[in-house]
Amino acid sequence: MDFDKQDILRPLAADTRPFGLILATAVAEKQRSGASLGYSHRDYCGMGMEYNEGVYCYGELWDGGLDRPMTFDKVEAFIAWLTAQSTASLARLEDDAFYQGNQVITRERLEDFLLQQSF
Repeated sequence: MDFDKQDILRPLAADTRPFGLILATAVAEKQRSGASLGYSHRDYCGMGMEYNEGVYCYGELWDGGLDRPMTFDKVEAFIAWLTAQSTASLARLEDDAFYQGNQVITRERLEDFLLQQSF
């Protein structure tokens, strides 16, 4: 079976529906409780989100840690930003081919994150 990266990228690019206020607020609340969103393994781990010392962060994860994240000092700013985002806008479709769709934040990942138990 031939692998065509476009088969993965097409659905990501097509999902342009903004995440919206309800989902963004729920994600911010879960992060504030200490949960972070992202993979943790060697090398590039995709995109992640966390709340750390009063700051909401979004950025690339390398070896399980955020590298030069975009930061939001106020919950309202983070929620406003995430509300306007979509799977397509966070799929990194304009980046180098390696990053396109590679372990990115999607609506499905955010919804799964909300269902996970925090320990």
